[in-house]
Amino acid sequence: MVKLISEKISYKKSNEGLQVIILGKIERWKEALLTAWLLAWIFCGGVVLNEYLVAVDRERRMVFIIFLIFWAYYLWRVGKTWMFRRGGNELIKVTEYEIVLKRSFFTFGNSKHYRIDQLEEFKKIEISKTSFAYTFENAWWVLGGERLGFSYGSKFVKFGMQLSDTETNQLFDLIKKQIKKAKKSDL
Repeated sequence: MVKLISEKISYKKSNEGLQVIILGKIERWKEALLTAWLLAWIFCGGVVLNEYLVAVDRERRMVFIIFLIFWAYYLWRVGKTWMFRRGGNELIKVTEYEIVLKRSFFTFGNSKHYRIDQLEEFKKIEISKTSFAYTFENAWWVLGGERLGFSYGSKFVKFGMQLSDTETNQLFDLIKKQIKKAKKSDL
């Protein structure tokens, strides 16, 4: 049976473990603004590309190339955010042996598997609410703002994008219990 933590977080417990889905959906007006931003970005890039194609001066062409590289990078970033906000989600699966994390764009995405016995220090990620990083990471027009994470080998793995404090606490407790249960059964 599927249970809700909030409008955007649902979970299901079964014999196989815990499965959590965090939806990337935002309000319709925000989605419309993001779509308008994406279309305006594409239009501006098209104008600059057209100017590059008609330019004959070498220095001017070089400036256009540099601008188009910058433009393409941010087109990729805005495009990823737009796809995630339209139909993306985060899947967190905790089984007896592993944690599986998947950031899906519609149905596409790569799963990353982490063994429970190699997992260290599962914790909440705290960022000061008065910092610029907190404001930027939790903006609806970017992907980021992960609130949970764990040490795994030499890296720190983050997940749980843009959760409220209440959602973070509830999800943290839920996953922590499942990890403890999995580690006990491993002994």
